[in-house]
Amino acid sequence: MDRKLWTRIFSKYGRTETIDFYNNFKEALDFEIISEPSEGLVMMKTREHAKNSLFYMGEVLITETKIRHGSTVGTGLVKGSDNELSEAMAFIDLSFKLDKFTAELNDILKSLKNIEANDIAEKTEKILQTKVSFEMMND
Repeated sequence: MDRKLWTRIFSKYGRTETIDFYNNFKEALDFEIISEPSEGLVMMKTREHAKNSLFYMGEVLITETKIRHGSTVGTGLVKGSDNELSEAMAFIDLSFKLDKFTAELNDILKSLKNIEANDIAEKTEKILQTKVSFEMMND
């Protein structure tokens, strides 16, 4: 599973599902917390398209948690101040790396992808309602 994809979907559309998954399965996997949820700042890199160069737009507040099972480390990094979500995302990362609970995670991801598709469709519909018809303006 593509980490960038599932991280975006879980953090944007599935906060409650992520935390519920963590609370339901954390007892089934023996892990230790390497670093408790802690807040920090990360520089946000952006591409300026006119010159095709990268620059740092500013800083973003993040919450990061690291957990370990054996030699495998799971990292949870979320935007904003959200200790619960960060810890749950670290557990999900660890689960994917260990190939544990993947059926349950894929079911959750499937339902969250449907929510994302509906959200995108609604936003697209709102944008299309404001679209100007230049042919009608000439009449």
